Amino acid sequence: MYLQIRRISWLSICVMLLVSLSFSPHLTFANETVQPSIEEELMEERAPGFLPTQANPPQWAKAWERAGKPNSLLREGNPQSVQMLPSYIDQMDDVIESGIEEEKYPGAVALVVKDGTIVKHEAYGHALKYDEDSALLSEQEQIATETDTIYDMASITKIFTSVASLQLVEKGLIDLDEQVASYLSEVDESNEMTIRQLLTHTSGLPAWIPIYTYPTLEERLQAIYETDPVNEPGTVYVYSDLNMILLGKVIEKVADTTLDNYIAEQITQPLGMKDTMFNPDASLQTRIAATEPQPYLDRGMVWGSVHDENAFSLNGVAGHAGIFSTAEDMAIFSQAILNGGTYGQAQILKDETVTEMLTNQITDESHLAQGLGWHLDRSWFMGAMSSPFTAGHTGFTGTSFVIDPDRETIVIFLTNRVHPTREAGSINPWREQVVQQVVDAIDQHPSKNGLR
Repeated sequence: MYLQIRRISWLSICVMLLVSLSFSPHLTFANETVQPSIEEELMEERAPGFLPTQANPPQWAKAWERAGKPNSLLREGNPQSVQMLPSYIDQMDDVIESGIEEEKYPGAVALVVKDGTIVKHEAYGHALKYDEDSALLSEQEQIATETDTIYDMASITKIFTSVASLQLVEKGLIDLDEQVASYLSEVDESNEMTIRQLLTHTSGLPAWIPIYTYPTLEERLQAIYETDPVNEPGTVYVYSDLNMILLGKVIEKVADTTLDNYIAEQITQPLGMKDTMFNPDASLQTRIAATEPQPYLDRGMVWGSVHDENAFSLNGVAGHAGIFSTAEDMAIFSQAILNGGTYGQAQILKDETVTEMLTNQITDESHLAQGLGWHLDRSWFMGAMSSPFTAGHTGFTGTSFVIDPDRETIVIFLTNRVHPTREAGSINPWREQVVQQVVDAIDQHPSKNGLR
C-alpha cells in the first residue's frame, strides 16, 4: 500500500536528509504475520527515516523526561477531583457491556488513573463461562469477573522482560549494541543481531515458529537458537516473539537466575504487585480468567496456566508470554513508569532510562513508533491517546494498557477475549472506544478551556 505522506516542515526535510545519509540500509516495515498466538497489529509498509543515537531525546520525547515529576502513589478518588467529566467515565460501562453483548469477550476489568487517582475500577461479565467443549456452563458453574480477577497478560509479558533487560543495562551487565551471540553461546556468531534489535523487533528474526511441536525442552530451545534471520538485522521491523524469548534467555544467563525469579525479585515484589506472577498456584484458579480449550495439546480448557502454546512448552516461563496479573497491579506498574521508574521507596529504573526506553528508536514518522520493548503511537489500541510519546502494549488473550504522559493518565482494559475461542474477532474497536471515553472526560472538562 502507498503511504500518505504528511506535510512536514523544510526543517524536518533537512533533518531527514541528513539522517538518511548517516544510516544505511533503510529500515522497512513488514506486515506482521498473524500466527495462532501472535497479536495482529495494523501495520503499514513505508519508507521511514531514522533517529540517530543522541544524548538528548528529540523535542517530542520531553514528555518522558520524568526527573522531578511527583512520585505519586495510587489513591482512589472521583473524576471531578482531577478535572474529568464523570459522565464520560460512566459511559465506559455501556461501551464495555456492548462488547460482551456482541460476544467479543465474556468479561472484562477496566481501570483508569489520572494524576495518580484511580477514577474507575470496574468488573464486567464472566471470568469463566464455557466448558472445555465450548458449551455454555450453567449459571451456578459460571464465575463472575471481579475487580481482582487475574488475567493471562500474554504479550504484555514482553514489557516486563524489556524492563528487566534495561535494569541489567543500568548495571553495566548488558550492552544494548552488543551482539546477542556474545551473551548466548548457543547463537551462531555469524548472526549479527544485537540486544537493541531484539528490543525494537528489528533483529531480522521471523515473527513466530511452532516450537511447541518439538518433543523436548532442549529441542525447543535449540530451534530458537538456530533460527536464521529472514531479513538483515536492522533493516526490517517484524514484531516477533522470538526476540523476547531470546532476550529472556540473555537475562537468565547474565543474572544467573530464572526469568520468573528475576522479574519477581527485581520488579514485581519491590513494587508490591502481589498478584503478578508466572505459573499461578492452583489455589488461585477461581480468581483467574479462563481462556480457551487446546485439545491439540491435550490441555482441555486452559484455565490457570499460560494460554500461549510456545510459552506453555517452555514450562510457562518465557520472555514473550507467561505473566499473569490484575488491573490494580498493572496500575502500580504503569504509575511507576509515569513516576520516572519509582513507586514509593522502590526504584525499578532510573528516570533517564525511562526516557530512553520510551523514546522512538527506529523511525521519525509519528504514526508508528517503537521504544525499547514498548509500543508507541499505536492508534489501533491507543485510540485518541495515540501520540509519538504514548506508550503501552497489548496481549493476544485480550489485554491492553496505555500510558499517556501528556495527560498523566493510565487506561487498563483486560479481557479474556479468547474464551472460549480466539475466532470471535478483533476487540480493537472496544479498546479504542474505552480510551475515547477517557480522553473526552479530560478534554471536554471546562478547565481545559480555562473555565471553572
